[in-house]
Amino acid sequence: VENLGVEFSYPPLKPGEGHDSHGLPEEWKYLPFLALPDGAHNYQEDTVFFHLPPRYGDRTTVYGVSCYRQIEAKALKVRQADITRETVQKSVCVLSQLPLYGLLQAKLQLITHAYFEEKDFTQISILKELYDHMNSSLGSTLLEGSQAYLGLSPRDLVLHFRHKVGVLH
Repeated sequence: VENLGVEFSYPPLKPGEGHDSHGLPEEWKYLPFLALPDGAHNYQEDTVFFHLPPRYGDRTTVYGVSCYRQIEAKALKVRQADITRETVQKSVCVLSQLPLYGLLQAKLQLITHAYFEEKDFTQISILKELYDHMNSSLGSTLLEGSQAYLGLSPRDLVLHFRHKVGVLH
């Protein structure tokens, strides 16, 4: 996600379009704002969790995890023409039909770090490999095991929501 738009998507977010398409389904028009939130420039890196409504004709909620970082533009090996500021902020986002937030975050943080370490945002093969790996290794059977709760703290849940925690269920 870049300049509050989608720079690259694999597979494309809109059927029939290329991976470099900037098009978004109407139901997901706020995806760039969720993946790279306001105030992100105040942090070197962070992770955001969100969900998207089903696309037209679908009934499944889409769960999102976005890891964003920033890097000084002068540190880039390849500086594209659209990079005009001193720092570049980008997010790498995974959309899933399964609410495996902690597991997705663990994998996504590693890939985002590696993607930024390339210092060349034209190198998208690592992003395609992430999709292929996750698509082949993550399944609904993971919801039955402890991996579904990776990174989730019951203590933090209670501290954050206090007496309202019962309402969440």
